[in-house]
Amino acid sequence: MVISPKVPVKSGAAVRGSPSGRYRGDPVSGWQEFAHAVADLRPGALLPAFAAQFVTGDRVSGAVEEQRERSLTAVQRILDQAKRAGAVRQDLTATQFQMGIASITRPLPDVAVPRLAEHEAWLVDVYQRGLRP
Repeated sequence: MVISPKVPVKSGAAVRGSPSGRYRGDPVSGWQEFAHAVADLRPGALLPAFAAQFVTGDRVSGAVEEQRERSLTAVQRILDQAKRAGAVRQDLTATQFQMGIASITRPLPDVAVPRLAEHEAWLVDVYQRGLRP
């Protein structure tokens, strides 16, 4: 299964369902599912190509900045639910969460890594435990 024609799902979190729809009664599970779904998009692997196309110096193009703000607002709403449920620290911001996931999903050097998807899923779990209060 793929999220888009070019981004294969590796750990399967996105296949399991939308956290907002599937876990309405369980925000902690929804938060965990959301974090894995974001990691499955592999933002760390996409950022270099994105930056080459849309970033000049330390400035992001205007249209991209608007979309970024909308995305961060949506992530913040999910994050606020996780905070109310006690799943994450109160001082965590959407930007911090996104940057952490991007760091975790940066590509490894050009070597074969057996069971990489399992390692990445484990690393996301470890990251989430570090975000708890």
